[in-house]
Amino acid sequence: MHELHYRNGRYYRDGKPLFLACAEYHYHRDKRDHWKDRLIKLRDSGANSINFYIPWRHHMFIQNDRRVYDFTGQTKDSRDVVTWMKTIESLGLYMIVKPGPFIHSELNVGGLPDVVSPSFSPAMPAQRRHHGRMALWGYDASALPAPFDEKYDALCREWLEQVRAIVMPFVREGGPVIGIQMNDETIYCSSNDPPWHIGYEPSAMAFYHDLLRRRYGSIDRYNDVHGTSYPGFDLIPGPALPKSPEDADQRGLIPTSPKQLVAYIDWAEHQWKMRRDNYVRYKNYLGFELPHLTNYAGITPPIVENVPDQQEHAKEPISLDFAELYPEWWFAMNRVDQDAANGAYEYGMISWLGVAAYDEGVFNRYINTARRARGINMEENWGFATLYDHRSKDPIVPFFQTLASIAGGATGYVIFLGVSTDYWDNDLDRTTKKQHPTFPSHAPIDEHGNLRPMYDTMKMLNEWFIENGEALLSCEIETDVAYLLYAPYAAISSWIPDERYWKVPGHAIPRCGRNGLEEFSLSLQQAGYTFGMFELESADHAQLVGPKALAIHTALLMDAGAQRKLASFVKQGGKLFISGELPTFDLELKPCTLLRDALAEKLAGAIYREENFFADGQFADHVQMAGIHPRLSYSAGMRAYVHRSSEDIFVFFFSFDLAGSHQKEITFEGPTGKETIRLTLGSKTSGVVRIHAGSLAGYLVKGTNEVEGVTSKIRIEYAGSVIETEGDFTSIIEGVRGH
Repeated sequence: MHELHYRNGRYYRDGKPLFLACAEYHYHRDKRDHWKDRLIKLRDSGANSINFYIPWRHHMFIQNDRRVYDFTGQTKDSRDVVTWMKTIESLGLYMIVKPGPFIHSELNVGGLPDVVSPSFSPAMPAQRRHHGRMALWGYDASALPAPFDEKYDALCREWLEQVRAIVMPFVREGGPVIGIQMNDETIYCSSNDPPWHIGYEPSAMAFYHDLLRRRYGSIDRYNDVHGTSYPGFDLIPGPALPKSPEDADQRGLIPTSPKQLVAYIDWAEHQWKMRRDNYVRYKNYLGFELPHLTNYAGITPPIVENVPDQQEHAKEPISLDFAELYPEWWFAMNRVDQDAANGAYEYGMISWLGVAAYDEGVFNRYINTARRARGINMEENWGFATLYDHRSKDPIVPFFQTLASIAGGATGYVIFLGVSTDYWDNDLDRTTKKQHPTFPSHAPIDEHGNLRPMYDTMKMLNEWFIENGEALLSCEIETDVAYLLYAPYAAISSWIPDERYWKVPGHAIPRCGRNGLEEFSLSLQQAGYTFGMFELESADHAQLVGPKALAIHTALLMDAGAQRKLASFVKQGGKLFISGELPTFDLELKPCTLLRDALAEKLAGAIYREENFFADGQFADHVQMAGIHPRLSYSAGMRAYVHRSSEDIFVFFFSFDLAGSHQKEITFEGPTGKETIRLTLGSKTSGVVRIHAGSLAGYLVKGTNEVEGVTSKIRIEYAGSVIETEGDFTSIIEGVRGH
């Protein structure tokens, strides 16, 4: 029996890093008779884990006014999750189980049963948005229940206890169940939603008011900090969203005093802790001592979906003024470092961001999402070509994107989905068959069990990373400069698009992600630097001193602990790039100048200017001038990333060129100093090279671009070794396996 552990964003088996090459397969959309055949084909592709939802909606139904559960297929074969899990175990595969309660999965009410939706059970309290109307699930316009309501919560607990009984026999040391994912993209897929989308219903507002009581103690202290005169906590409203600058001015929603900003910070803490506490509550109901993974949506604005018959009133449009604030929403409400430190869950990402091979902006967001923290890419789009971009049917697209997430730091990936299916009824999903008869439209294995071209690409990817994964996960990504995320700035900025919405005299708008992290990361990558990011509030000494330098854009207020941490860092010789208004207050508007006072000492490591270092996209120039030189350089029209250990170097590369043959070079720090890989690449070629003991030890390259119908000749030259071939190819050099 293997010993299996999870730490540092990685699984370890018998003390060695285990790379997870997972495939998602929705048993609930397929016939029981198909399961074993498809699972064998997934195993034969190199997958070592099967991930799957257990849809509440699918397994519970009402009979004689009672809730009845079927997990053994008595009422329908696709409900036999017990046989499903036994089959997975019999094939020697691991499992990551995803019981919701809400799972999305393009199901009616996101997989929730009708009994909990206010659309079908009017006595069930609804989740409310800033305008007071019910929050609707976009696929079928059904109302979503209030997640903190006692009635809904009791039913969630009942559901998870039912799941526990079914899953428990498969939870043992060493597997086969090795992980759990609760919810989906936090509460109802809202991990990158704006802060006015959730949390306004009575039960959530009660949660907010309790949070305020714990934070401020008395209403008098609250009023003093905020400049308000509320007679009690229960009368404090959530922030209101203006329709325009004129509307904001007429309704008094434009901040004119620093005191008005604190309410935005309070609300962001509410949004964060709602998501965290909801996850932890469900985790406790399930009660398994297993790694609990999240699937945070990528750092990206809402994407376009081709949802059939989508009802306009179910959408929540975001005005153009506010749409660019999405990085701020992400950092204000998703505090993954703090939650991980408290044992709430482990970071996992998803990346439904667009087509990275054809859009460098999308590619940048892949890298940013993967660099947020180490963890598994829990959902990578393999085959949703009719629901999203049509190019997703071509193997180059998911290969390029999956590889990008690993280059950015993902410690495994999930092929989502591995199998297309066509076996479900309207009670489970009344929408997606109108778009395409199978779900998804172009998975590696079709609904008849036939292997599509996508399968060969999946197999090539899986086998290479299973073979090289231990060595890869023994490597680290050396960080040149890390960006310090400060959630209170993101909280304020989430509501302030530009100066038309701002009238605080003498002070600039705080920023964190917008004109901050995104521009910072792009500038550094283009210049060959490796960037990182972490939350200032939870950062420990090891995090602060790990990179060569830190960077932050500050504003008028910062809590004393954070100021003290930065002041101590520069006083001890750390290098800190800092721009913006130096803070003069703490978060309760009490005078606090610890950071300002430290910078007044003209410390050598503090590089300060009031003008934003990041907004113009030239931050790398300042890093160069400060004497920090890039470890990496590469030709125009491409990106490269390096992971290294004492024994191995992995060099990932991505070409954005189209037609023709393109000569490229990547120069990096090798065992003997600066070394160069010379490449001949074709249209949208991507790959990874492993260097072991100074020699070429393996490679994985996709040189066929099915979107363009081009197969390119590829050449790799390093340290006297030359590989010349064409199309897609992979190799493990004999004598170098694992480590």
